[in-house]
Amino acid sequence: MSKWQKIYKESTTFKVLLHLVYWILIWCFMSLLFGYGDLLNPYSLLYSSIILLIAAGVSYWIVYFLIPRYLAPGRYVLFLVYLVFTVIVSLDLELITTMLFLIFLEKFQVMDIYYSTRDIYTLLSSTYFIVFLTVSIKLVEFWYYEQNRKQVAIKEKIEAELKLLKSQIHPHFLFNTLNNVYSLALQKSDLAPDAVLKLSELLDYLIYHGENDKVSLKKETDLIRNYIELENLRYGERLVIDFQTKGDPESIHLSPLLLLPLVENSFKHGISKSRKKVRLTIKLEITGRNVDFYIENTRPLKKEKKELKGGTGMINLQKRLELLYQGRHSLEIRDEDTLYAVRLKLET
Repeated sequence: MSKWQKIYKESTTFKVLLHLVYWILIWCFMSLLFGYGDLLNPYSLLYSSIILLIAAGVSYWIVYFLIPRYLAPGRYVLFLVYLVFTVIVSLDLELITTMLFLIFLEKFQVMDIYYSTRDIYTLLSSTYFIVFLTVSIKLVEFWYYEQNRKQVAIKEKIEAELKLLKSQIHPHFLFNTLNNVYSLALQKSDLAPDAVLKLSELLDYLIYHGENDKVSLKKETDLIRNYIELENLRYGERLVIDFQTKGDPESIHLSPLLLLPLVENSFKHGISKSRKKVRLTIKLEITGRNVDFYIENTRPLKKEKKELKGGTGMINLQKRLELLYQGRHSLEIRDEDTLYAVRLKLET
């Protein structure tokens, strides 16, 4: 919301002044119209004042009563009935007022008034032009604020969904990581202290960066390396890792925890299933504002083919991508008998 929008919305004095300026400009325009360019013609000034009062009354009645009470809630039939009733009453009032005006001015040489000022069609068209203009401005304003309200509501809904999805990542991720540490502890491995240290680094990232809107891609790659090192403590020489980076990760900022689920998915559904030597290949390429993340892992021959995209982490990731990078991402999954690969492309 801009500074002037905030002032208009919160300051009653500013609204009143704005309305006064608007009606003064309308009054000057009508005086010039009926006075044929002569703003100081006394007859046109008085005549314009009468039209202005009636037009303003009808406008405010429609804008602040009929529209919010009947049109906005969708009660269209009642709105039309009351609108027709308003036009009839205002026409009667205008005709009576005009007649009294002419009778009153008769002693002051009625014929000195310009012809258009005495023409009933000019009178009516001028009055309802003002009403139409005022109501149109208010409807445009109402539409603008309604669109703004909807956008804010959509934004809040998206933020709430993202917050929920992020909250689902943490327990899911920690459960898998703690399992690794637990298995090392059961084996009384000397690597257990290193695993705890790596876990603390991961927790530090989740707590202090995981809730941010954007983080540096460099921090994300560091997180992935820590996670891989933690997993590697368990697998040892059975795991062959090839992690390649091309470009400058510091130059890119993206939503946190977008790439980690892909790495975690490789370990959980592929590498952990094998008792033999497995290979993990990760390639990260940065071109301008575009990110190309490719991850591939070998795995044992599957007896029954299942779509890995049904996993909790992948479903969560796909939802977040749709919310954050709609129309600016692609996610390709290659699910073969002994190979699983995912390519994620992002336009940041």
